[in-house]
Amino acid sequence: MEKIFYPESIAIWGLSNRENNIPRLMLENLIRWGYEGRLFGIHPKGDEKHVDGVKMYRHIKDLPQQPDLAVFLLPARLIPGALREAGEFGVRRAAILSGGFNESGPEGEKLAEELTAVAEAYDIRFVGPNGLTVANTANGLCLPFTPTFKTPRGGMSLVTQSGGMGLFLWHLMADENIGLAKFASIGNKLNVTEVDCIRYFGKDPDTKVICLYLESITDGRKLMEAASEAGKPVIVYKANTTSAGSKAAMSHTAAISNNEEIIDAAFERAGILRIEEFDDFIGAAKIFELPPMRGNRIMVMSPAGGFTVLMADLCEKAGFEFADPGEAFYEEIAEFTNAGVISLSNPLDLGDIYDPASTASVINLVLHNDKVDGAVYLTQNPQMPKNDDVFNKMFKTDISKEVTGAIRSSGKPMASCLYGPSKTINRVKQNVNVPIFNTPESMIRIMKLQQRYHAKRTEPAFTTSLPPDIDMDAAASWVRSHPGTHGEEALELLTAFGIPVATNQTSATADDAVAAAEAIGYPVVMKVISPDAVHKSEAGGVLVGLKDENDVRNGFDTIRANLDAYKKNARFDGVRLMAMAGNGHDMFVGGSVDDSFGPVTLFGYGGIYIEVFQDAQTVLCPSSPHEIETKISRLKSAKILAGTRGKAAGDVSGYIDLIHRVTHLMAQFPEIQELDLNPVRVLEDGSGVIALDARCRIEKRSQGDRT
Repeated sequence: MEKIFYPESIAIWGLSNRENNIPRLMLENLIRWGYEGRLFGIHPKGDEKHVDGVKMYRHIKDLPQQPDLAVFLLPARLIPGALREAGEFGVRRAAILSGGFNESGPEGEKLAEELTAVAEAYDIRFVGPNGLTVANTANGLCLPFTPTFKTPRGGMSLVTQSGGMGLFLWHLMADENIGLAKFASIGNKLNVTEVDCIRYFGKDPDTKVICLYLESITDGRKLMEAASEAGKPVIVYKANTTSAGSKAAMSHTAAISNNEEIIDAAFERAGILRIEEFDDFIGAAKIFELPPMRGNRIMVMSPAGGFTVLMADLCEKAGFEFADPGEAFYEEIAEFTNAGVISLSNPLDLGDIYDPASTASVINLVLHNDKVDGAVYLTQNPQMPKNDDVFNKMFKTDISKEVTGAIRSSGKPMASCLYGPSKTINRVKQNVNVPIFNTPESMIRIMKLQQRYHAKRTEPAFTTSLPPDIDMDAAASWVRSHPGTHGEEALELLTAFGIPVATNQTSATADDAVAAAEAIGYPVVMKVISPDAVHKSEAGGVLVGLKDENDVRNGFDTIRANLDAYKKNARFDGVRLMAMAGNGHDMFVGGSVDDSFGPVTLFGYGGIYIEVFQDAQTVLCPSSPHEIETKISRLKSAKILAGTRGKAAGDVSGYIDLIHRVTHLMAQFPEIQELDLNPVRVLEDGSGVIALDARCRIEKRSQGDRT
């Protein structure tokens, strides 16, 4: 990666003096940005001596030295051959801007495979194809071909799958007085990926904030690992979040799982900050210029009472706690007020303080108060008739020097939002040393992002360990011998993993069912066994409260008739008799396998209305009891588990343990593509949990596939 961003020499393929030559625009960007390395031009059919002073060659073998970086902007069909020639000459780094590869159909797919094979054969690392590749403000490297002036140097490094989105952000950054460190437009990311960029930028001294615009995540686990190790804010805008279609799923879990929820769970564990607004890239770069907000106590300030109310609403919705600076603080700032007609509190209405020096003093006192962790401030610079009146002084006086001093002295952040004519505000942004936000909504949203980041950094690193009392050999044997879709026989697998299940027996005849019920003890539950009725309730295949032999015999006949009515000629393998569980709360636990992040577990409110309420949380597998407990507290049904309306609390610790075991089960056996435990009865009064029903889908794999 170092040679990609800091090449001492560059060879540009396809360069010519033709008016419409795109590689020439790239060359002019390099010259305009001040790149000082050596440049070579290559054009196999060209007869020009030079292009903009850069000497031209027909073949790379004619170059006087081996270039550090080969840059290609040629028709896609020519790229594999050109890269092979570069590899034979010893080039090991490349930037490929050309489109027409795996984004463009079967022929492009073949070219992509050929390109990848050439790169592997010669140990070449390349950025692209189908992207603007790289730029570096530290050395003037600028390979995007769109004509551009050098963007200001700063601490944001940007990784994007869309070159156009990246260039758009450059222009926003210039207006907002935000500088760029490095830029990577990775396009189809056939070789260099966002993970490579995060790892490199994490060690890059110029990069303070790593921002990513992603349309796909190929290897979510590696992304998490790289972000966790970066030691810097990693901020992601994930596009391509909706789907035009849906697929049928065997389990409730797969039916309600959502890739975005999985991404959120993964990002939370890794400390990745996800933004929903594209402009928040700018806000994120600004907020991390400020000192860290090390607690959650915020002070809200504005000279306009309406703005304090608006911001207070936003802060509460964001999850901030309003700071209480104490009576002594309010008594001290009361000395700065004019008429004493505004009650001083948090949010703090400064409308009765006309003197800018007094406002600066209040800000200083706020930031140096031990009970305040950070502040937000909203004011305006309106267009007014020029005069020496009190309001011109109030709104037009620059106190940014005093504010900057208070921020740096206190080591606490204050985010500021300024309203007024756009020309005035843009001028202010270019001339002050504190970041100015455009709206209170974005300011407070991003302030919370910063606070969350620093709070996450104080937490212990994520760790987990295998729960006790697991028969791994029995579990592995069961998984190997049960490929395909299964119903309640999956309870046998759960038992091997130490997951409590209701006492049960299977019966093929009514006589056997009676014997099983008597062995278990009345009352019992009877459930159909049929591969054609995975969701038993829908098939009328569940009967509860059977209290004697007569109920069991009648129930056997009823279930068989219901199955036949549900699906003609459905296979009937008998019934399963189960002990009736005690009173409690019906929850669910399920697992599935995500293409990018691997096995995940969902849990939440269960029973027959699971897909109606969709009250669920997601964790990656394996999880930890602490992570699971945190997620359970976010369920809407958490209050139900805690006991409500006269119903006793459930055994939450037992539920946590069961979920924890499922996460390790899914992690140990990736063959389990779907797992559904519904309902899981969380018994009252802390007396345990029981999985009452289960189903799973297992994909047969060779032993070598186990990871």
